[in-house]
Amino acid sequence: TALAFAGAISVTFLVQLPILGHYFFGDDFIPLAEMVTNGKREYVKNLALLDDVTPNWRFLTGLYYLAMFETFGVNARPFLAGSLLVHIGTVALLFWLVRRALNAVWPAFFAAAFFGLAAASVPTVGQVTAFNNVLAGFFVMLALVTLYEGLDRRRLLWWGPIAAGSFAAAIASNESAAMLAPVFPIMALWKITEAGGRFYGRDWLRLGAVTVSFGAIGGAALIAFAACDCTQAGNSAVFGSGEHIIGNTWIFLGRLIYPIGFEVNPGEVEAAHLVAGLVLALMLVMLLVRGPGLGRVAVVFLSLALLPQLPLQWALAPRYLYVPSIAFAILAAVLAVELARILTPRTRAAPLILALLASAALGFQGWQTWDQNSSFDARTENWRELVNGLQERFPELPAGSKIYVLGGPLLDPTWQFSVLPAVGEILWGGIVIESLPVDWDTVCLPPNGEAFVVAHDGGRFTPLPIAKVDDAGNEVPDLHGARHAVSVYCPPLAAES
Repeated sequence: TALAFAGAISVTFLVQLPILGHYFFGDDFIPLAEMVTNGKREYVKNLALLDDVTPNWRFLTGLYYLAMFETFGVNARPFLAGSLLVHIGTVALLFWLVRRALNAVWPAFFAAAFFGLAAASVPTVGQVTAFNNVLAGFFVMLALVTLYEGLDRRRLLWWGPIAAGSFAAAIASNESAAMLAPVFPIMALWKITEAGGRFYGRDWLRLGAVTVSFGAIGGAALIAFAACDCTQAGNSAVFGSGEHIIGNTWIFLGRLIYPIGFEVNPGEVEAAHLVAGLVLALMLVMLLVRGPGLGRVAVVFLSLALLPQLPLQWALAPRYLYVPSIAFAILAAVLAVELARILTPRTRAAPLILALLASAALGFQGWQTWDQNSSFDARTENWRELVNGLQERFPELPAGSKIYVLGGPLLDPTWQFSVLPAVGEILWGGIVIESLPVDWDTVCLPPNGEAFVVAHDGGRFTPLPIAKVDDAGNEVPDLHGARHAVSVYCPPLAAES
């Protein structure tokens, strides 16, 4: 057991280790900028009251960001090291649960290693602001393990509060975890009836206690979020009904089995994920109807974990598959056990066949995780280049200034509204950054500061000479009559807007 446990932890650590070289990416800067703007006390208050810039309730996750930023500043490695440690903790809990539930070591190793290497949710563990999924997954597994132990040891009075508290912590990490409340009474029902299927007086009390406690926690959270209408779930531009829900279902299910490629546009499922999704859906139905108890619990777990993501109509992301990947790893182990049960009486080569299939599955997952993390790392380097290059070029800036970067890889319009200004807020406080095409020749002078224009120039951020333009659009030359690469001019309407 110890060797298998160490093996699952080690292979997860080795394959995921390169994420420690990642940098902040995109939205990672936004909560950090809010801390700089509002200060610690205001930030924590806004977190608790769901009045922060993140349109979801992720209180514990926000506290983690605050502690890391206060301690390490704009250094992504400690953030990511914490994420990796929590991920490994979830792997350990998964090993424990499957080992106890199936009373076998090799399925526990397979489930733990399969989840540890799971490529479906990459780059979740390696992206700072995807930590809410990692932390929620850990607390969900902690709740499942402690509930199982309480039921198995008949010490629910001692283990139950820990399980309930862990579930509440999962919701405080990522509010969508509230949808998982039914998983716990279903687990209790399976565990209570697995011996003989009969209920006694105390069994009803135990099932009732689990149902009431977890139902109350999950129900209260869902009612509160619905009443305040302050999470993304209430935003019709982000979530909505329609045919895209069916497409999203096949995208998410298909990515779990075939974690290559990902359809960002909701509902637009590709053939590979459609086929894979249909295969997994059939397997889920079969396990729910005729599978063992743990398999049925995992089917419900997977279904409820996916449910909050299906109405998404803004943009899909692999991070939404992190918690479902836990349930999928349990299902993979259950299916492996069923396959062993079928093969063992029929051939002496059953252990070898199972070992080869397990090795192939784990190898494929590890390869894809390594490859996709490498691709994401290259994208984070663009942000490292921006932060380090501008810090070196402008150690200090006048308040209210604006930096224009011409060219480079960060021209996506979505970065301009909040992400690039967040970088300026973090580095200097009150400084705005905007990225423009390399041939842009006119920029706007900020009302209360100076304009600085740099060419990306392969990450060198070379300053460009600028000149003012009169109302007629004519360049006003300086005393030396120099020609300038960029003009500073704001038409009156643009300046007012």
